[in-house]
Amino acid sequence: MNEKPEILNKAYIWVNIDFDKVKNRINVVSLKIEHVIQKYQFSKARDSGKRNN
Repeated sequence: MNEKPEILNKAYIWVNIDFDKVKNRINVVSLKIEHVIQKYQFSKARDSGKRNN
């Protein structure tokens, strides 16, 4: 019998992750996003006020 060996399509990669660093980085990025949103909302409110006058 001519049986082919089963080919595995999955690759497993073991990685050491420092979750404290990841969490810290997520917090930094989230804070930057919040600042951008606040600036956008502030400038949009200011622009809308000008349009109404």
